[in-house]
Amino acid sequence: MFCAISGEPPQEPVVSSKSGLVYEKRLILKHIADGGSEPDGTPLSESDLINIKSVPATVRPRAPTLNSVPSLLALLQSEWDAGMLETHTLRTQHKQLRLELSNALYENDAAKRVIARLARERDAARAALQEISSVAPVERNHVDGEKEETQTMDVDTVDTLEAVGGKENADKLDATAAMLSKTRKKRKPPVGTASVEEVQSFSTQGEIPSLHSTTNAGISCLDLLSLPAFSASSEDSSSAAKSNWVLTGGNDGTVLISDWKTGSQVASAKAHGNKKVTAVQWVDQGPHQGSAFVSGSHDHTVKLWKLKEDGDGWALGKAAHVIKGHSGDISGLAIHPSGEFVVSGSLDSTWAFSDLEKGVQISRHAHDEKEAYSSVAIHPDGLIVGTGTTDSTVRIWELKTAKNVATLRDPQLLGKISSMSFSENGYYFATAAADSSIVKLWDLRKLENFHTIDLSGAAGSIEYSGKKGVSKVAFDYGAGYLGVACADQISIFRNKQWDELIKFAPSGASAVVDFKFGSYSKWIASASGTERKVVVTGV
Repeated sequence: MFCAISGEPPQEPVVSSKSGLVYEKRLILKHIADGGSEPDGTPLSESDLINIKSVPATVRPRAPTLNSVPSLLALLQSEWDAGMLETHTLRTQHKQLRLELSNALYENDAAKRVIARLARERDAARAALQEISSVAPVERNHVDGEKEETQTMDVDTVDTLEAVGGKENADKLDATAAMLSKTRKKRKPPVGTASVEEVQSFSTQGEIPSLHSTTNAGISCLDLLSLPAFSASSEDSSSAAKSNWVLTGGNDGTVLISDWKTGSQVASAKAHGNKKVTAVQWVDQGPHQGSAFVSGSHDHTVKLWKLKEDGDGWALGKAAHVIKGHSGDISGLAIHPSGEFVVSGSLDSTWAFSDLEKGVQISRHAHDEKEAYSSVAIHPDGLIVGTGTTDSTVRIWELKTAKNVATLRDPQLLGKISSMSFSENGYYFATAAADSSIVKLWDLRKLENFHTIDLSGAAGSIEYSGKKGVSKVAFDYGAGYLGVACADQISIFRNKQWDELIKFAPSGASAVVDFKFGSYSKWIASASGTERKVVVTGV
């Protein structure tokens, strides 16, 4: 039923006893008060109205404001505003939580720094205790009052024995370091070392073509016998002849010894099957001086080779020792100055110390961060090892204890550490990376970067086969020059002034993969990754 006045269902319905029409009570009472009649003019009083009872009670209709499109849009706008307000509140709470988390992480990092500092102080205290223990013997008494024999025990004796294979080897390392350190500090560049003017006049002196096979063509590494003992002026004719020898390792798994003066092949060996040879190095000191070398390869082994002289010349034969232990590719080798040990780096995230006399791996070491090693180098005194990793980190290790004593990082070194070199003066250390045209020079006394050589705009700006960066850095034996190979060019810098004396491209547009200073720094032998030749540049 509907009200005869409003046309809507009445909340409090009444019926007129005279006309029988239904009204909303409040509306008809107001009409009676105004005119005393119904809307159609029929006289009506309040007593003529009869209340109507309905079951169920009349439901109140929807408000008229929601029956139109504008009213619905207004409602939706209100709901949207409420949603946006709630989102803003949530974002504010999220920002607050991020700030609280950042503060917690900062406190955690600060705690780790404090722990690291305390650990360094602990190690320093242990080192001081070791020094005291070595000069002040500890006396023990038996139960019966008699004194036991005096005993001295270094704090790190156990670590030393494990790292280098026993006290006998440790004594060899110390003796070698003492001898070399004493002579190195007083030593001047050998008489006859190339002058600055001679270096600036370097030109191509010769080349050895058609090295290694055409299958898997290319030379991956090389080395020379460049100490003064191996020079054209040597009294030993055999050593003088060896000054012209170039040892190369190839992508085809072979090693070759060639004479660049005559262009002839001295000896060769299928060293590592078909696996790429990644590193070769002469044993230029010790009992096998100039008569042995080591090679490393993708077959995970390090091999020692001994040259033997026969009636027709020289021969290699089979490897004297095959040193196993790594589970990844060999990435670098460094012969200890004693000539009796070798340090190897591998992509299996370890570096190893091996005995060349016995042909065994003595120990293998890894950092907690499990970094793959891309290069290794050994200090001229033989007590410090440098390792470069594939994540641009350089670590300095104490050889006898295999402890990481320093870590060198620089944001300008990008990619794997491709090469490192200790200066013969024992103070300077050069590092370079494969994806940057930067050479960082470090002072080992302060463990800080004191000079940077930026090759960008010169050889460093050249990209070869989609790659750029420094492939090799090397100090010469006289500690007067630093050579840097970047892309297809080699630059030679003068020590201390660090000015570029000369820059040349030995193999045209082919990228240089390795080079080495010859005797008295009067020439450089270099090899490229795609060419099958060694080029000699000098005077």
